[in-house]
Amino acid sequence: MRRGRKRLRELCYRDKKIVNRLNSSPETMTRLARKYGVSKQRIFQILMKAKELGYVVQRPRLLARYHGIHQCEVCNKILEVADKEDLVTKKQLAQLLSVDDKVCRWHLNQLKGSGFVSKKFATLRSDRLAKALQYYKYNPFPPGVVGRKFGYRNFYSLLNYQRRKGIDVEKTLDLSIVTLSKREELPGVFPSVPQTHS
Repeated sequence: MRRGRKRLRELCYRDKKIVNRLNSSPETMTRLARKYGVSKQRIFQILMKAKELGYVVQRPRLLARYHGIHQCEVCNKILEVADKEDLVTKKQLAQLLSVDDKVCRWHLNQLKGSGFVSKKFATLRSDRLAKALQYYKYNPFPPGVVGRKFGYRNFYSLLNYQRRKGIDVEKTLDLSIVTLSKREELPGVFPSVPQTHS
């Protein structure tokens, strides 16, 4: 008598990652299929299997209006960072939270859309510029000195440009705040958080 294939009672590591990505980012099944080298139909089968095993499968687009920001660990960590420092890039923010860049952007957009953080938060595109602005803000050095340290010929013009954009680059007397230029251990500032939605 021919025996059938034993039915799995748990998802394999790859399938768990696929379910996690679908739950935590707006990526389509087609894109995930290409990324993991499987068919779109196989992605659908993995989702069905996950549901049978009791996994919660909810897409971010459907969750957006119901996203519980105060119950979401990723959102709360972003709020913690925003309270302490606004001169960061999205890449640095994702490193601080130890989450994927796309996951970070999704949660950040929820917070901005709900008015919990400023739309100017984490809009800097250059890590070097973010570090230079932080160094200037939390140290007593003039623009010329900071510009030379970070390789900018006209740092004063960069400061004025950021001010016109509405980004706070004024010096602060609270030098107890640790600047990114001194945070070599950035990813360790906060513990890793799950890349799923609450």
